[in-house]
Amino acid sequence: MQDLEPSSDASVLDALAEEFIARHRSGQRPSISEYVARQPDLAESIRELFPTLVMMENARPDGSHESGGRVGASGVASGGMVEQLGDYRILREIGRGGMGIVYEAVQEALGRHVALKVLPKHAMLDPRQLERFHREARAAAKLHHTNIVPVFGVGDHDGLHYHVMQYIQGLGLDEVLVEVVRLRDQNRSSPLQKAKTSSSEIHLLGQNANRTESGGAYWNSIARIGIQVADALAYANTQGVLHRDIKPSNLLLDATGTVWVTDFGLAKTSESDDLTRTGDIVGTLRYMAPERFSGHSDIKCDIYSLGMTLYELLTLRPPFTELDRNKLVRQIAQEEPPSPRSIDRTLPRDLETIVLKAIAKQPGDRYQNAESLAADLRRFIEDRPIHARRIGSAEWFW
Repeated sequence: MQDLEPSSDASVLDALAEEFIARHRSGQRPSISEYVARQPDLAESIRELFPTLVMMENARPDGSHESGGRVGASGVASGGMVEQLGDYRILREIGRGGMGIVYEAVQEALGRHVALKVLPKHAMLDPRQLERFHREARAAAKLHHTNIVPVFGVGDHDGLHYHVMQYIQGLGLDEVLVEVVRLRDQNRSSPLQKAKTSSSEIHLLGQNANRTESGGAYWNSIARIGIQVADALAYANTQGVLHRDIKPSNLLLDATGTVWVTDFGLAKTSESDDLTRTGDIVGTLRYMAPERFSGHSDIKCDIYSLGMTLYELLTLRPPFTELDRNKLVRQIAQEEPPSPRSIDRTLPRDLETIVLKAIAKQPGDRYQNAESLAADLRRFIEDRPIHARRIGSAEWFW
């Protein structure tokens, strides 16, 4: 197994600060206590740094941090603000990741809202990054599915490369999780109707943050999310496309309850060579299948990542919580996460069984295709016997 450089507290704090300020700029108002709870060892540093970041944002003269205002592509170009890319007028930043920054924009010729994913100029210094960016567009453009964000086109303007995608009024499941946890902790017994966001009203998972009182609605909501994503992965696989970075932030939940798979930046297609070099690890470690560390990718890796996402939705915590990269890789490769029912005894056994099968360490023990995972989730919702079987204590011991 490849040895990875451990992350220092400083790098963890930097990552948290970047996430915090990005959420602030997109119109959210993330609480500092949320980040303190996530990283109690860094509590003092977080309480000192984050208020200063907010003050600096509020003091910016251009006002581009305000929710719903015009936000230029700050950080994308190496010069001043970018408010127009060709026919597209940028309104605000709505997300960012390793492969680009995503903006809400208006296509002026057609008068329609779109999402623009822009590749930062510094990323173009690496030819592989630019090729990955174009490959993402090609991979997504060939996929036409209810649960996959469509790509309308590509372009470049003043040296900036961008994708044009359908604008989804919704939230990433990572943001939904934060809101569910916050509202649950605020009032464990009050019904949750809707969560207000800057772009839409998102029905949270189930109608109650207290999952015991909400009965099966919460669990069925998660199963329906799993079905939609599994259906999308099954379809993509028939088109020769692997996603390779399924995680909550790459799954958008809209106001109708539809889940959209987005960000094919690390996708691998059957007709193209992989862009990774020996020793490269592409993807998000926390949701990555163990065999990915040795360079192997197939549909069972995407199934594993979806299973890890469902685990987090069920338990409201990630399966593995180690921060140090080396230790996290060892956890993923060698340890079993706590069983979901050990965290919440109200979780149905069949749903736990489905998720544990999806995240089995050995690929042969998982669902062998996404269709089988979707079928078992449908059986769970319909209260029919699932096909996955529980592993007995003797087998676990062996």
